[in-house]
Amino acid sequence: MANFDAQGQITALREEIEKLRQELAAQSAETYEDIRNRAGNAGRSVRAAMRTGADYVRSEGAAAAGAAREHPAAVSTLVLMAGLAGLMLGYLLASEPPSPSKYSRYWRH
Repeated sequence: MANFDAQGQITALREEIEKLRQELAAQSAETYEDIRNRAGNAGRSVRAAMRTGADYVRSEGAAAAGAAREHPAAVSTLVLMAGLAGLMLGYLLASEPPSPSKYSRYWRH
């Protein structure tokens, strides 16, 4: 009788394990579908944002080009001033000797 009872328990455990497997498979499939749908929605959102951003950059670029065509003297002055500022900054950085620091071993004196 003890053997029969053990066999019945083993059978009941196997049935319970099979039910758990089926539930796990159903939940996995549901989770997979949910993740796939979310990824699709995120992809559509990103594409829409990129399209909007590209349109914005294109319109701003066209506006800047139009302003440059209307005011060529202002644009050339702006470019000249930016170039001079760059030259001055480069001169100041190049004329100052490097300060001793923990990185001084990388400098050749």
